[in-house]
Amino acid sequence: MMGAMAAPEFVVQAGKVINPWVQRVAGRVPPFVVLHHAGRKSGKEYTTPLVAFAARPDQEILAVLPLPWGSGTDWARNTMSSGTARLTRGGDEFVVKDVRLVPAYEAVEWLATVPSMALSAAGIEECLVGTLHRA
Repeated sequence: MMGAMAAPEFVVQAGKVINPWVQRVAGRVPPFVVLHHAGRKSGKEYTTPLVAFAARPDQEILAVLPLPWGSGTDWARNTMSSGTARLTRGGDEFVVKDVRLVPAYEAVEWLATVPSMALSAAGIEECLVGTLHRA
């Protein structure tokens, strides 16, 4: 069963320090992206650097956002609450719609070999997935 595991406190604090630096390269170097999301209560806009992959299980293109700390992180909870988010990479903007939580074993089936192996090797248990559209 998937759980809402929160990131360890040291990760939260380290993220506040290093995320601004990581964001400088995250939007330029695949598979890193910058996620733009709104706070659940405040509505405040936030940006979070993370890893994302594109998948094509059927006719639609999906964004797969691995959750190394589970679905309890603020960015994951914000994104699930709104059901949508924006991603930027290399100057391109994308909208992710109909965001849902899926077990990683399901998401890796949709990915190319290298990302699939990376998620499995990292022990990722869950991912956010949504339809990917150019903004």
